[in-house]
Amino acid sequence: MKAIVLERLHADHYRYAALLCILDRQLHIAACNELPDYRLLARLCHYLTRQPEEWHHPVEETLFEQLASCHPQSAELLEVLTEEHRRIANYGGELEAAFRHQADEAAGEELDANRLNLARAFSELYHHHLHSENQHVYPLIERCIPAAERDAMPPRIMLNSPAEGSPDFQRLYRQIADHHTGLRLGHGEQADFCPLCDARPATSS
Repeated sequence: MKAIVLERLHADHYRYAALLCILDRQLHIAACNELPDYRLLARLCHYLTRQPEEWHHPVEETLFEQLASCHPQSAELLEVLTEEHRRIANYGGELEAAFRHQADEAAGEELDANRLNLARAFSELYHHHLHSENQHVYPLIERCIPAAERDAMPPRIMLNSPAEGSPDFQRLYRQIADHHTGLRLGHGEQADFCPLCDARPATSS
């Protein structure tokens, strides 16, 4: 029996990694002393923080509890990952508010070094967190917890499906896809592809 819940968690991770890549590209633009898209940065931080709190992290933490019961050796790592969920929420919320303020009040000003460093720390934490779960925890969950138990989430969690089709995500996707925003690198350069919508640079005829 295939565990639907793990498929959904993996799909979320793929989406988060794509959005983090675009966030990193915007931060690179800021590091080049150019102006990033502050409203996009705010929306990226909003989605990367709020959607996990609504569905993804509650599901993971339920699975973490099951895993700790049948695989005690993983308990320390699971505690670290649960604490990282809180740090992601705190850093992401702070950055979202800061970027929204900058978009509204100081869109023509460069990003200050402290905020750039905080955003980089947020991204680094997030990347490392996804890697730890993908490489270490999810395989343990697959091995140690039967598929039927993995899918047996509390009703309040299962009623909240992942937000890929949510209006928030669709607006963010359209902002990135319609303007090829995910390709921007700074100094007028473009990446080879957009990790979210797979846009490619226009080829010169």
